[in-house]
Amino acid sequence: MPGTLVQGRKAEARATACWAPIAPGLTPHGERHSHKMHMEELGTPKVLMDERMGHIDGSVSARYSHVSDAMRSRLLGGGLDTNWNVALDARLAMSPRSAVGLLDMLLLARADELAEQLEPR
Repeated sequence: MPGTLVQGRKAEARATACWAPIAPGLTPHGERHSHKMHMEELGTPKVLMDERMGHIDGSVSARYSHVSDAMRSRLLGGGLDTNWNVALDARLAMSPRSAVGLLDMLLLARADELAEQLEPR
């Protein structure tokens, strides 16, 4: 079963949770395209998008263009972190906990982070 968090024979029966698709037909390949779209919206240089997508660009311009730490920092600090937190906040608003261990850990950490931001100093 796609998204089952355990492996092996009759995994579906032993799983406590699984990843369900957000929308019908949404696949990991589709997620890669969404990621590229977000990077394009953020003005990410093509050489960095290719690196993150696992693409090899054999063009002449790619030969002279390289990914820098500053590019990576701008991408993360300039939008992907924000997008990630917006998505976690939306999931947190639905329910503060999850049966999926990793998601539960992320939700609890985000809730703590938001609580810290609200506390007066």
